[in-house]
Amino acid sequence: MEFRDLLSVNGVDPSAVALALHKPKGDDGRRALCAMAEDDLPAFDAYQSTHPNIQQATLARMPLMASFVLRIPCELTFVGLYRQTGSSEATIQSLQNDADFMRMRRCIDPAASGPYEGLDAIAGRLKFDLVADDRLAELRGRLVVADPGARNYMRLATKTCLPVIEVMRRPSLVPDFPSWEQVSLSTADVRNLPREWAQQLAAWRGIYLIVDGKDGARYVGSAYGAENLCGRWRAHVAGQKGVTKELSRRRTDSFRFSILELLSPAADIREVTQKERSWMARLSTIDYGLNT
Repeated sequence: MEFRDLLSVNGVDPSAVALALHKPKGDDGRRALCAMAEDDLPAFDAYQSTHPNIQQATLARMPLMASFVLRIPCELTFVGLYRQTGSSEATIQSLQNDADFMRMRRCIDPAASGPYEGLDAIAGRLKFDLVADDRLAELRGRLVVADPGARNYMRLATKTCLPVIEVMRRPSLVPDFPSWEQVSLSTADVRNLPREWAQQLAAWRGIYLIVDGKDGARYVGSAYGAENLCGRWRAHVAGQKGVTKELSRRRTDSFRFSILELLSPAADIREVTQKERSWMARLSTIDYGLNT
């Protein structure tokens, strides 16, 4: 079965539907968009309200839009069906005054030099009014289709083959949380943690490693306070500069976080700090890294 067949079965004319197959460049952007679709729909809707000229022209002539995100490689997960009820010209002022749009921009591009960087490239586009359509709502986060590939993300339902891969029992628009040994998160990932990922990290105490991608400099830290790893990592990326003595000399946008050792949620603080010092010694982060 294909997605256009599902549209017909549910009383939706495929010839009236544009397909928004959202696939931002880079893993960080894709994960951030999935997190927004899961936990912050106003920001997600702000993301899909403006488009480059070719995609804009496709959406402008279609009354409906079906939205998908790339949850895992080669597979698109259904977010929802939207009615396209009109548009207005986006201006820099209107974008700046749109709190949802500006929050979305900070999530998608945390490395931007300022909050308004890049708005001039968006100003002049149409900003579409998209209203959720309840048809197919039960498939949100459950329907998975094959990614048709190619660069153009705005397609016509009647001309695009989207084979149905599965309908998941449990809805989810974000990738599954990896095992602790495979955790490797960027600054953007930490700032845009899906709710389930944040809950998992908040339950874990441990020893972690920060690597600055700009030069490979390393910092070993420990997490055992409020919200454990989640709280500590979020504190590290809360501002444009790091929070410890050496990290405060560095921008946070190139940090990458991993877990060196996972500890019990009931681990004694002395045990945690002893293990932290052991990892500092083994990785030489006091003599040659960012620990003091």
